[in-house]
Amino acid sequence: MHKIIIPVLGFVLLFCSCKSISVQNKQYQTTNEQVVLGSVGQDEHFVLEKTYNHIGIPNYSKPLKLYVTQIPFDKTTFRAFKNANVLQAAKLNINYIDSLETKPTFLNIQTVDEIGLMNMLNDKVNKDVKNYMMNQDQSHIISNVSVVFDESVMQQIAKAEEVFLEPSGIKSYTLNLYKNKELVKAISFTDGVVFGYRTSGACWKENEKYQLQIVDLVEGDNKCPNKTYRSAKRAKKKINYFKF
Repeated sequence: MHKIIIPVLGFVLLFCSCKSISVQNKQYQTTNEQVVLGSVGQDEHFVLEKTYNHIGIPNYSKPLKLYVTQIPFDKTTFRAFKNANVLQAAKLNINYIDSLETKPTFLNIQTVDEIGLMNMLNDKVNKDVKNYMMNQDQSHIISNVSVVFDESVMQQIAKAEEVFLEPSGIKSYTLNLYKNKELVKAISFTDGVVFGYRTSGACWKENEKYQLQIVDLVEGDNKCPNKTYRSAKRAKKKINYFKF
């Protein structure tokens, strides 16, 4: 759905924060807590740091298609991984030597089915999540993550024909790998270390029934298409009742 590099039942209030700092290409680093691909949250800015408030996880009733890219580490991304690796549960052992031509890699995983994602966000089952996003202009979807798994798992993901985000239990989602349309492996994000993420904000527009709908998703601070708005309040039209 968006540029790369860097990460569902009912409305869940998590209210947890994780330290993060701004890096290149509008990506953010995360350290002590994993952000969740497909979750809703917002950033808060303070004098000395930036925190990410993970607010809720929509109900994704259908598999959400993902796009995976394997990317070699550089000094900056490996430093971000090291900082997160110390504090997250997986504790992976990866060696990086800048002088060597062959570098270890991480995975960039991003959502690509924008229409399917918007349809599910607009569905009545996600009413609480949608209402929150309507009232919080700075809210967004985690649409892209940088993550590292054990090397064997990394290779399985990179070689999969298709990868989907799917529910695996109550309020839990996994990366499901498919070959010949058959599930070959389900992988939990907690088995890896998530060290970076990108976000996409909702663009709002009223439909013919005067109901606000999410009609587009744009990365970072990018502008919404013509006649759609990042602010749901701006999208809300004044109804002239004398016409009825």
